[in-house]
This record gives sequence, C-alpha cells and structure tokens, in this order.
Amino acid sequence: MKIAVEEKKVVMGLYCAALFLSMLSIVDNAPFVGIIYNVKYLYMVIITFFCLYDGILIWNKRISVGMGLLLVHTILYGVVFINPRIQSYTGVHFEQMMGVYILTLFTCIYVYKKDCYLLFLKMSFLALAFFILWCAITHPGAFVNPVYFVNIFSRTQRFRSHFGMGDVNYCGNYCVYLLLVSFFLWCQWRKGGRMPTKKTLAIVAGIDCIALWMLLSTASRSAILSLALFFGCYGLLSKKQVIVRNWKLVSTIVGVLALMLVIILVPTGILADIWLESNREGNFSINYPIFLQYGNYLNGMGYMDNSGYLGMVYGYPTTAMDVYFLYIPFSTGILGSILIFGQMIYLLYQLLRHGNTEGRDLALSLFIMMLYYAIWQVNYMNYRYYTGIIHMIILFFFLMRINEEEDVYIFKVQRR
Repeated sequence: MKIAVEEKKVVMGLYCAALFLSMLSIVDNAPFVGIIYNVKYLYMVIITFFCLYDGILIWNKRISVGMGLLLVHTILYGVVFINPRIQSYTGVHFEQMMGVYILTLFTCIYVYKKDCYLLFLKMSFLALAFFILWCAITHPGAFVNPVYFVNIFSRTQRFRSHFGMGDVNYCGNYCVYLLLVSFFLWCQWRKGGRMPTKKTLAIVAGIDCIALWMLLSTASRSAILSLALFFGCYGLLSKKQVIVRNWKLVSTIVGVLALMLVIILVPTGILADIWLESNREGNFSINYPIFLQYGNYLNGMGYMDNSGYLGMVYGYPTTAMDVYFLYIPFSTGILGSILIFGQMIYLLYQLLRHGNTEGRDLALSLFIMMLYYAIWQVNYMNYRYYTGIIHMIILFFFLMRINEEEDVYIFKVQRR
C-alpha cells in the first residue's frame, strides 16, 4: 500500500531535524557532535533544491533589501576588508554566517511559496521542544528551586544554570524563543479558527512550563526582560485604539511612572548598580579605549565571532563583547555599522508603515524585543544563536505579505 506524503511536510520535517540537531551540537553531552553540527549544510542543499526545482522563482524587493544588506556586510568584511591578524577566524565566521543567511532566505521563500507558515511554526516549536526537553532530562539537577527566584536580579545571591549549553544566556535565549513560538502558534490557531485537541494544548502548555522554569533557573535578566518586553509591546499594540482614545490619561500615567523611576533609581545609585552588575561595563571601559587605539574607524578591528574578544586575538587585551550595538562598530567600523543599522531602520520602517498587514503587531513586537535584546547579547543575527533563523524568517515572511499582489514577483522558468 502506497502512502502519499505531502512534499511540504517532508521538507519542513527536515527543517525541524536540521534545526534541532544544530542546537543540540552546543550541548555538552551531545552525541556525534561533528556530524550533527554539519547537518544544516545538507538541509541547505535540500531547501535550495526544493525552492528551485519546479522552475518557479519568487522575488520580493523588501526581502531583497532586508537580506541584501546583511549579505553585503558579511561579504565585505569576510572577503574584502580582512584583518590579516585574524584571517582564520574571519574565514570561519564568514562561512558560518553565509550558511545561516542561505538557510534563512530559502526556508522563508519555501514557506511563502507553499503557504505553510503554520507548519513552519509547528516544526520550529517541535525543534525547540525536543532541544529543551533533551537539556532538561539530561541535566535534572540544573533546575533551581522556585524559592530562589526572588534573587533573580541579584548578582551575588542568584543561582544560575545553563543546562549543558555552556552559557546561561544561550539557555535563556532558547527558552525565550520556545515560549515566543508557542505564542505565535496560539495566535495562528486562534486566527484560523482551528484549535488543536485538548491533549495537544496540554502538551504544549506542559513544555512551556518546563521552558519557563528553565528560563528562571538561568537567571538571565536580558532574556527575562526581553520576553516581558515582547508581551508588553504586543499588549499595547493590540490595544492601540483604546490607548489613542485615552492618550492624555496614558501619557500622564507613563510620565508619572518615568519620573518616579528617575527620582528613585538615579539619586540612590540603584541604576548605576544595575549597570555595573550587568557585566557589560568592560565593553566600554576596556574595549572602547582599545578600539580608539586601534585607529581603523572606517572598517573596524576585523570581523569575527564576538567570542574572540575574550582573548588576545587582536593583539590587545580585549574583554567579553556582549553588546551587539558595540560589537558591530568595533568589528566592522563606521561603514559596517551603516549597513547593519541601516537594515534595522529599514525593517522598523516597514513594520511601522504597514500597520494594516496581517500579523504586524506580532512582528513589530518581536523586532522591538530583538533590538532591546541586542543591547545585552550579540544575538541579532549570529550563527551561535540558531533562534536568529526563526525570528528572521518570521520577519521576512511578514515583509513578503505586505501588498503581496503587487510586490511579490513570480517568474516561471521554461526548461528545454
């Protein structure tokens, strides 16, 4: 008996497997690390083939600009403007970043072409769920007693676990994105009027609870505050009509709260303590003077992964680089900053301008969260954070939905 399987389910299943194995490769107890780390390259070949094999090519000017600026930036600083001292590091970084861009671009095009956005969200959730459960089951002692969550914003008293990922902020990031994708799934189910079974909802809710417990166990303040910012932004955007009608009252409340924060935090020194305890001070006090001493303001010190700042790779005693908005200008200078920050401004402009496009509030909330997150982590688009693939596909898919009848171009290639 033959069993018919839809092509898009197979392809999205391969996406799920590639994403899961790529994430799994960063865990300390991952099997066959060398093999599973490179599975994503096989998926890149497969997704590229399925985007092109039917002779139907899709092009959209917005996604071309959004991805094009990232590609130009990486090619310029991975091929042209290379610091000879870190050439080997730059080569690895270039290869990995280009791989992530290809994977992201062709997966997004395929999801749009096959109209399988819901399936993409399901497979993203499954990949994150398998990954989170693997880490939770194999590191049961890493869960922190909920009693200690009250110390989550204390540098000296908080307990922190990374569940085998090597860094608590990596773990926090993956937990945040599982919760976000779960919420996107819920919104998509509700919009389509086809809610899953109670059993499915219970399983999803149970996995969310595990991810939330893991997130709190990491005590990653950047992750926790970023998640809170997303839901805060989405709540405000979804109630924007009420806010507009009562703008005077809302402005008064916001102004009073802001004034109270300034009066309480600044004179008491609490604001300064929060910054010092964030472990981000070295980005300014150590790395900034070295950047000035290096002197190449136009093209920076050289493009490589931000983890390279921890050593003497540049020939200077740099320290950890955790702020994306400093990492880009320090590594790629003024020209590189124009390209990357230009891409951010372009995406923000498109999101603000097209408020009537379906899913705008979710996409804009996600992007605002990403910008805030980038103040504390180098995860805006970084191959070490595979969640970047998910959030960029969501944003690029939204760009393709804007005025798609006129702005999405479909070409049919005739084969001889």
